[in-house]
Amino acid sequence: MEDDTSSGTYQSDLVSDDSSIYVLADERPSRSPSWFLELPAEIIHWILSYLSAPDLARASATCRALVDHGSSDLLWAGLVNARIPHPIEHPGVFQSFRRLYLAYHPCWFIPQHKVWFADNENTGSLILARYDNRRGVVEAYRILAERGTPSFDVWEANPDVIIQSFDPRIHLWLDDPVLFLKDPEPSSSTAPIQALGYLSAERRMPMALEAQHVYSAISFCSNTKPSSDDFWPPSIIPSDSRVSRDLRNHPEEPGCPQVPKYISELSEYAFRLRKWANYRHVFSSGPREATVTYSTLDPSLYTPTKKKPYQGIWVGDYSAHGCEFLLFRQVDPISESEDPDETADSTEIVQQGRLEAIKLTGDPNVPRGQYSFIAEDIGPKGLIRVTTDEPFAGSRIVHCEGHVAGLGFRDDCYIKSQLILMSPDFIGHYWEEMGHISYYRRVDIDGLLKT
Repeated sequence: MEDDTSSGTYQSDLVSDDSSIYVLADERPSRSPSWFLELPAEIIHWILSYLSAPDLARASATCRALVDHGSSDLLWAGLVNARIPHPIEHPGVFQSFRRLYLAYHPCWFIPQHKVWFADNENTGSLILARYDNRRGVVEAYRILAERGTPSFDVWEANPDVIIQSFDPRIHLWLDDPVLFLKDPEPSSSTAPIQALGYLSAERRMPMALEAQHVYSAISFCSNTKPSSDDFWPPSIIPSDSRVSRDLRNHPEEPGCPQVPKYISELSEYAFRLRKWANYRHVFSSGPREATVTYSTLDPSLYTPTKKKPYQGIWVGDYSAHGCEFLLFRQVDPISESEDPDETADSTEIVQQGRLEAIKLTGDPNVPRGQYSFIAEDIGPKGLIRVTTDEPFAGSRIVHCEGHVAGLGFRDDCYIKSQLILMSPDFIGHYWEEMGHISYYRRVDIDGLLKT
């Protein structure tokens, strides 16, 4: 294949050597004629479209012809859109899709998985991540729920029970991003790409709080098995990937076993955020640094199906503790050998199996990562009755056990309660010993992402 020597410096693509991913310049691929290059351009493009970004970079580094193919913005557009929930048709503020992909590599897994929950002591935190193509930034915000002014109702079956309304306003706290990644020169083709570099290093985020001498940085986690029992997410949440919570495994410590050294060791299911204060001569008695580990949820855990209509992310009313977010899981609602289309009408809700609520955010009594309640069977075996009493007429009521504890999660135990299954989006919880009914409502994750 004829090599064009008339051009001077040219830009190559991503190249990986398993220690990092770089942008290399002034490297001229050797002449390497191949039958592959004799294929029609459409076929070559189709084959390259199956490659990951590092593999596409390796292919592009082999010869000048593949540099041209590998630089196709259609290929890089596919790599970007594979990482975000809603495809984009243009690179926005960036010069090209290739430039966009490189700017946030290897952080694309953050908007891809979108739902992240943190290990803050007791309370935890639930955030949503996204890529905003209008501004060209990767960002994440806390989900908040505001109860508003409640009203009170009377249960005809038991007038002594207190029923407090619950119709929260659920929104993202857009004034204070938890995570913010921004390329300083998105329209430039020659500017340094700050996301690339050593995986063990932190990347500082340009947050507004820096004006108050408070700084934030993101670091990556290793996908190697944690060496201690202190890991995240907790074991009651199903996950194929867990990372250590041991703060001794700080990214600034050399030789840390839980920090990835190579791309192949990077976990795409967790990351860490560190926030610290540098007040200089200003006196402060509070903590000056905090490191938080975030983990994601497999979509199969919170996506409702006909077999699992109650599964999802919910928000509950926890009285003086305020609103808390939970993961509702339905476990084995029907036998795997049964076809739901043959056992029920297409409009009928499957009422069978175990329903459990796991706190994604918590309080000093029952913290995040603990069960809030467990209903062993919401089907016929657990059914108490179908009530005709207002305001729950027509709802199924099933046996349940609520999790309670003293401050500091002391002396925790399960007490008898009842679940009032009003709809797959709205559930009541009757705490028998407390004489109180609290409510849970489903959170519309996709709706929040469109905010």
